[in-house]
Amino acid sequence: MTSYINHPLLKKDAIESRLYQQILAGDVLKKGNTMVVAPTALGKTIVAILVAADRLNKVKNSKVLVLAPSKPLAIQHEDSFKEFLTLPCTSITGAIKTDERVKRWEESRIICATPQTVESDLLNGRYDLGSVSLIVFDECHHGVGSYSYVYLASRYVRESKFNLILGLTASPGSDKSKINEVCKNLYIQNIVVKTEDDTDVKPYFNPVEIDWVRIKMSEELEKIKVHVNKALKIRLKALKNMGIIKTVSVGKTDVLKARGRIQGEIARTTNP
Repeated sequence: MTSYINHPLLKKDAIESRLYQQILAGDVLKKGNTMVVAPTALGKTIVAILVAADRLNKVKNSKVLVLAPSKPLAIQHEDSFKEFLTLPCTSITGAIKTDERVKRWEESRIICATPQTVESDLLNGRYDLGSVSLIVFDECHHGVGSYSYVYLASRYVRESKFNLILGLTASPGSDKSKINEVCKNLYIQNIVVKTEDDTDVKPYFNPVEIDWVRIKMSEELEKIKVHVNKALKIRLKALKNMGIIKTVSVGKTDVLKARGRIQGEIARTTNP
């Protein structure tokens, strides 16, 4: 028989009771600022919801800010938090007008947002982070260089008297120095790693099976592809001429590594 988690702010029979998720949430609440590293299928969002419920219940009239790198991801988090929590939840992205963003911030207890939008609003004094009792940085490995996560974490620890930071990622990377940089930038002291091979996870983990189906592109899409490739080649040549990449024959991983390197250089220089 399936058992569910009971909590004043959780909808009845909404979240299945999984011990490993409750332990992860408990560790965050007990140990403080934490990075949770786990594959997508293990339910990192549920852990964030459990932590959020505790903070919103204990820190009266406080807010929870959930940050995600893209608009679709922010809206996805909004849907998840609305599904499980009883408190008002909204999303804030650059597609929403300024006055409406301020209204949503003031009227909601849970705000799911893109970091660039929140950074812009803070810099323009539209609201502050003083009432935020938890910030969730989804895909927290982005917290390097001049990315908005870095500024928001710094401002949060200054403005909120009861701050707690939760970082979520499935891919922190293998570069130890980058992981240390993320932890430093986001004020994270504790890292917890969970995999589908852990004994407390195995009973709940259903391996994802992928079937690749190859289809032939339409004539219209083929033409679009030609133009996209031309535009990409122009930009790659520009990066090569600036010495950012060595060759135009690069993949996505190479470009991301180059971006991280340049962001690091910008962050360290006094005259970027």
